[in-house]
Amino acid sequence: MLEAVDGAAVRAWARASLAALGRAREEIDALNVFPVPDGDTGTNLYLTFDAACERLDATPPPPADTAATGAAAALDALAVGALEGAHGNSGTILAQLLRGLADEVAETARVHGHIASAALAAALARADEAARTAVAVPVEGTMLSVVKAAATAATELVQQAGALQPPFPAVAEAARQAAFDALTKTQHQLQALEDAGVVDAGGRGVCVFLDVLAALVGGYDPRRVAPRDAGLAVTTMPRRSLLRPERVPTSIAPVKLHQPHPLIVHEPVLADAAAQTPGLELVFLIETDAADALRAELERICAADGGDSLVVAGGAGKYRIHVHLHQPGPAIEAALDYGRPRDLRVTALTECVDVRREQRERPQPVPVPELRPGRVVLAAAAGPGLSELFGEAGAVPLSGPGGRPPTSAQLSRAVLETGVREVVIVTADSEGLAPAFAAADQAERDLPGVRIAVIPGKAAVQAVAAIAVHEPGRRFEADVVAMTAAAGATRYGALQVAADDAWTMAGVARAGDVLGFIEDDVALISETVLEGALAVVDRMVSAGGEMVTLVTGADLGLPTGALVDAVTARVLARRPEMDVVAYEGGQSGWPLLIGVE
Repeated sequence: MLEAVDGAAVRAWARASLAALGRAREEIDALNVFPVPDGDTGTNLYLTFDAACERLDATPPPPADTAATGAAAALDALAVGALEGAHGNSGTILAQLLRGLADEVAETARVHGHIASAALAAALARADEAARTAVAVPVEGTMLSVVKAAATAATELVQQAGALQPPFPAVAEAARQAAFDALTKTQHQLQALEDAGVVDAGGRGVCVFLDVLAALVGGYDPRRVAPRDAGLAVTTMPRRSLLRPERVPTSIAPVKLHQPHPLIVHEPVLADAAAQTPGLELVFLIETDAADALRAELERICAADGGDSLVVAGGAGKYRIHVHLHQPGPAIEAALDYGRPRDLRVTALTECVDVRREQRERPQPVPVPELRPGRVVLAAAAGPGLSELFGEAGAVPLSGPGGRPPTSAQLSRAVLETGVREVVIVTADSEGLAPAFAAADQAERDLPGVRIAVIPGKAAVQAVAAIAVHEPGRRFEADVVAMTAAAGATRYGALQVAADDAWTMAGVARAGDVLGFIEDDVALISETVLEGALAVVDRMVSAGGEMVTLVTGADLGLPTGALVDAVTARVLARRPEMDVVAYEGGQSGWPLLIGVE
């Protein structure tokens, strides 16, 4: 259970929220019918918060890191990163929500020096106020309604408690439950949602963040424990109470080929609205001291154009602008009058082009990079040895901050920089799946004609197996199938040294014990790395196979040659027909990775 709100707590919440958002991304995309039914709200929220977490990872704790100042600094980094990397309407609003949270916590830290549960309620209220101020025309039945309900419930609980402040879990749970109740009501607040039989996609994303918050401050694992009534929103499938059964999307397929395809058209929404809906989305960052004047001018332009969804997020001289327009030219010219816009993107809202204006006001096509023939493999590499290995095999190795998988922003940039028509992304652990799929979806929209496949490797040894069978001369589909089959046919295990005492599936582990993983479960506990390696290999080769792959880490704790020789001798004694290959991966946190093909 959370005892203090500090920088570490904020970082834990951010990481858990990003993972939960990744698992819910496709579900949220499927709910997206307002303000534009383009099926990307989940992806935009994920990409925005992934950029926020990337900024947080790059931000060291403040020198005088008290609990309160550490939390304020972490939230500020999230807000800055989200503003810099905001995608779409929902992502821009999310950036402003984070700015409200950060500003309130910073003020509380400065005035009181500590963060009590009342500060959580106040932070939610300030986030609500900041988001509503940023949106030119707030609409009920959206993520704004869900945030408002959460902030109101938390504030009322604190007020009712009086001088005796309620505990953190009670405040977080009140906010979570109120958000879920508000989410269920959104279906009847907007005609577009009622016609489609769904709740608001952005509101669903808000619930993900609050679900994780309630779980963490209550001392629960947000991946495994569901709070009462609503449950944690961390699955890829929508709740049947929120999405009609006939609209439930299918689960993620083993191989995901990203090719241009039409979006699902919700006829009840588009039948009456297509004629007047703007067809282009304009997004940019700008540094200006005249934000109010710029906003007033954009509101005037938006009204004259028939546009909508104007959001001006940010503060302290830096702002993210988002708006839907028929013609973005006047808005861009206005931005140039007030500052220097950058990261400017104009995206076609493909399903919602103004059909009545199309003949007389055909906008200039948005320029996209010229793609050349060819195929590139992007591979997640957790250590320098793996990077070298993948590079020698012809792949482009990528690693994220702190030894984590590459972020969606890194992957999106890498896809763009390849400049080729065919890209294969190979992941190397479960945590890397969500950013890979999000980056693939984003690239599919930004680069018409590109073909992207994600090979869902859950371990580095599966990535090694997939890249080993990559053949650029094969047809794209055949190459993807072969790589996916190789990854899927590789059973994986690993060793990890326990940092603390813990209960596991194999019994009680003490700090310093070696945990032997097979797939994703702790299968055994050993005293040394060598003992654990032999025990894990014994179990894995008992089911047969052709080859054992060993990838040694940076903290192996004994000579690499001694370990490899011992494991090879044990494998050949048990299975003389099998081969053993070893690589120095250099990954941290995992002394040894084991694969059996």
